[in-house]
Amino acid sequence: MKYVSFTKFFLFILFSFILQGKIVAQTNEENQLNPAKDTIYIITTNDGGEFIGKIISDDGREVVIMTDKKGKLILPKYVIKSLDIVDKTNMIGNVAVLPNPHPSRYLFAPSAFPLKKGEGYINAFYFLVWQAQYGITDNFSLGVTTSWILAPTFLNAKYTIPLGDKLNMAIGGQIGKLYIADENPVTLGFSTLTYGTPESNVSVNVGYGSYEKDGMFIATLSGNQRIGKSASLMGEFWYCQPNGADPFVMGGPALRIYSGRKATFDIALTALAFKERRFKDYNFNTGEYTYEYRWNAYYPIPMLSISYKL
Repeated sequence: MKYVSFTKFFLFILFSFILQGKIVAQTNEENQLNPAKDTIYIITTNDGGEFIGKIISDDGREVVIMTDKKGKLILPKYVIKSLDIVDKTNMIGNVAVLPNPHPSRYLFAPSAFPLKKGEGYINAFYFLVWQAQYGITDNFSLGVTTSWILAPTFLNAKYTIPLGDKLNMAIGGQIGKLYIADENPVTLGFSTLTYGTPESNVSVNVGYGSYEKDGMFIATLSGNQRIGKSASLMGEFWYCQPNGADPFVMGGPALRIYSGRKATFDIALTALAFKERRFKDYNFNTGEYTYEYRWNAYYPIPMLSISYKL
């Protein structure tokens, strides 16, 4: 009796596993043929094509995707390089957008978003000043800033510390020379706090730079707001306080234009404001001139930079 009972129990367990495996297989097949209807994907093909839409079916050989622009497309699996789910942060209204390829920086100021390991970019300011940055780890990156004549030339470093789901902190610095033969280095240390997502964020940056015996406190406020598939509104404002001198401020609004998954064009109209010495009066009796200092702003100053993700 015990043998019969054990045999029945064993057969029951075996049958349960077989049935469960069959159910799981059917479920996986159903999920493969019928992906989540509300999930939006970005499909990249081997020839560089990109398609955004909802997957209708996937039979293991072909993927059928419904796109907004081209309607229903049938893509063989062998032409697909990558298939990525679109994050909620990449939805502008009901429209899916490609991720911001350069969330780690604004016009000049850095954000606290890191470059991932193996990621990098090249940035050109008016094609005169160049910057390259590369992710050594998921939180640490190194780079260089220079020009065609190697003046100035700086080495850059940034380390990111995640503080929460939408809060990041970064510390970093620069060291270099204004020109090759200069015996005095330029140094800059900074810390950055960024709140938000790569598509919508605001950053506060404080730092201190020095050259020879002079030093300067620097604070920046920067932000980025994605407004559509191809553009973001940006802003960047600097407050600079040299030791023993009057402060000056600069910055203004900018437009970031996206070209595909890798390239961006930043167009800005900035202002520069500082105190200038102006003639006030002349004393004919003493022959002395008197001056006064007034704030004066120069606007608009156009800025153009191009970035490309490696």
